[in-house]
Amino acid sequence: MALKLILQDATTLHEAYLERKAEYEALRAAERWSGAVLHAGTLLELAFKLAISKHLGVTNLPAIFQVHDLDLLYYCCGQYSRFKSDKLLQENFSIVHKRWSMALRYEGATKTQRDAEDFDQALFDSAHGVITFLSQYF
Repeated sequence: MALKLILQDATTLHEAYLERKAEYEALRAAERWSGAVLHAGTLLELAFKLAISKHLGVTNLPAIFQVHDLDLLYYCCGQYSRFKSDKLLQENFSIVHKRWSMALRYEGATKTQRDAEDFDQALFDSAHGVITFLSQYF
């Protein structure tokens, strides 16, 4: 039995990450806070998948990683001990983990500028941002 793989390889996932990042920045600039928050979580999801791909040394991830489960992706990214040893990094992950889900796709304009700023800080802080940290692994 062959292992089912995600069709998109790591290069394509990275291209998707860059495209979603540009969309995220455009949404923030347009003050579309709910869209920015939704895209922020998607960016984290893609960053985790890129880090997992590198950690596993594979081009295409197994299909089990074709999920929106931040917990699973967090535990599988190969950096669990680093997250646990850095309190601010862990807190930043918790901000996104507790307040993001794909269910946001079905909500109206429920997120505020403060929410978007919290997510941006949690993901892109220069010292303890989750994506800032993960980007060294993709």
